[in-house]
Amino acid sequence: MKTYNLLVMNIDKMFLEGDMKASKKTKSAMSYLAKKQVSVVLVTNQSFSFAKKIARNLKVDSMMIAHGGALISDTNQNEWYNRPLSLESTLDLCHVLERFDCEVKLQYGDYCASIRPQHKQTLLARMSFNSPGEQILYPLTYVDSLYEHVLKEGKGPLNVGLKCEEEKDLAYICETLKEEIPDLTVTFTNKGECFVVGAGAEKERALQWLVNKDQLSLDQIVVVGAGNEDAEMVAMAGLGVAMGDAPQTVQEKANWVTRTTEQDGLAYMVHEVFRKQLNIQMKE
Repeated sequence: MKTYNLLVMNIDKMFLEGDMKASKKTKSAMSYLAKKQVSVVLVTNQSFSFAKKIARNLKVDSMMIAHGGALISDTNQNEWYNRPLSLESTLDLCHVLERFDCEVKLQYGDYCASIRPQHKQTLLARMSFNSPGEQILYPLTYVDSLYEHVLKEGKGPLNVGLKCEEEKDLAYICETLKEEIPDLTVTFTNKGECFVVGAGAEKERALQWLVNKDQLSLDQIVVVGAGNEDAEMVAMAGLGVAMGDAPQTVQEKANWVTRTTEQDGLAYMVHEVFRKQLNIQMKE
């Protein structure tokens, strides 16, 4: 019977689409893991501030992989891993994006930069691009030129968020970025948006670094995936779990598919794996 020492979970699907508060069952599951001395890692495409808020709500003292894999920090904001986009790649990216009509967020450690809105309707549209509550946690700075802002900042962001009204337009922009700037990794989420990190700063790379740091093996970890970008993390885990409402690409990589988010699939998985330590029938 396997024993798992680390639970890694994507918190975006579970909290961004709700009221950012965990259910009683989920909180109870996290409390049980603490008693069993099972460590928890929260993973998000959002900022450290968002991850910290969720950690506080869950009442867990955890490590956090934020910004799509570009940052690892603990709840005390001690940074263990920081992989921003290079200045050169960011400037090239800004040049490319000037050709297209899309919403862009340059996400630095403590704030986000976006193009200054031209009128009220645009302002409301751009505010809707942020995650619920993210304006308060993660200040949004409007600028006239992203290129000039990056030059003034003197460094690249941790990641870049992109969104278009039409998904086909977004797909075309991302293909263009991949062709013209090889030092980027572009990943689609399951919400019609995508994010960009520097090559080598993906979630799975960050997780591997964290596992090595803690002198664990991948067989000792459970990864719970909820979005397209979690597929590789789920595949590399000793036990890869997909939420019941995760995309098919994630479920195909998983050893086990739990219940949906609305059905408290995370808490159910913890009950089955960590409380009972059941022998789960793996897929061949």
